[in-house]
Amino acid sequence: MAYKKGIVFTTLITGFILSLFLCLFYRLDLSNGEIILSYIRVPAVIKAIISGSCLSLAGMFLQTISKNPLADPYLTGLSSGAGFGIVISLLFFNSVNYSLFGFFGALFAAALVIILSGFSKFSITKLILIGLSVNLFTGALISFLILLNPLKSYAMTLILTGGFSSADVSSKVLVSLFISAIILCGLFVPKLNAMRLDNRLIFNSGTKVNLYNIVFIILAAFLTSISVYCAGILGFAGIICPLLTKLLLGNDSRVLFFANILTGSTLLLFSNFLAANIIYPLEVPLGVVVAIVGVPFFVYFLLKKGGILNNQD
Repeated sequence: MAYKKGIVFTTLITGFILSLFLCLFYRLDLSNGEIILSYIRVPAVIKAIISGSCLSLAGMFLQTISKNPLADPYLTGLSSGAGFGIVISLLFFNSVNYSLFGFFGALFAAALVIILSGFSKFSITKLILIGLSVNLFTGALISFLILLNPLKSYAMTLILTGGFSSADVSSKVLVSLFISAIILCGLFVPKLNAMRLDNRLIFNSGTKVNLYNIVFIILAAFLTSISVYCAGILGFAGIICPLLTKLLLGNDSRVLFFANILTGSTLLLFSNFLAANIIYPLEVPLGVVVAIVGVPFFVYFLLKKGGILNNQD
């Protein structure tokens, strides 16, 4: 088993390094390469690593506590909350700090869903249903606002599909948020191994179970909000990465913590490389490429014998 894990981690690290190299140096113009690296490619690489890691870890948390292999970081209404914040910024604040608006929009949506789910009678089922309701309602508001503002509809749609080109995001702020989130997550990751089991056999009371559920949901919300801050709304990465790492490496959350960081980062780095080069010099929206890259792997591991649906606790 240790030998298999060594091979998997070697493969993940190799894929990460290769994707990093492609993002930084492919088609690099030697005459102004230093400027391109400093102001375009390095910031994009930082955002890809942070965004991919955050989405993947958020998905791992939600899939573990819900015991649902298809749980998604946007399960709690985060995607629509972030999108609504971005749209408000674009329409009423001349696009100033739209990433920050998306960040706080996602956090507000998560807080709203958790509060409506109730602390004393909290349940994952209630959270999913309320999160879905918030997503549908806020998504409808976003569509309505876009229809009312046709002159800005293209800009809003492009930003909502995700990408690393936003100029209103500070790499220093992102790195600080990311490091803080990783430290917080690292403190609670060992508890995830217990959360995989029947909670009634591990914890003394339902109140303690609810408390840990809420803590992991808050962590997932914080991670996803950071991803929204640096890359806009990106779906799918938070589903496929935790599933694949669990299938390849087993159920130990301490191992999966590092594997998800590598897998999420690699997926976003490689998708960013494809987005910039697949129809060069035009750039494809990042969210589209993430889905194109991820879906075939997801379907393969879903359908194969002994695959994703046959390896859930």
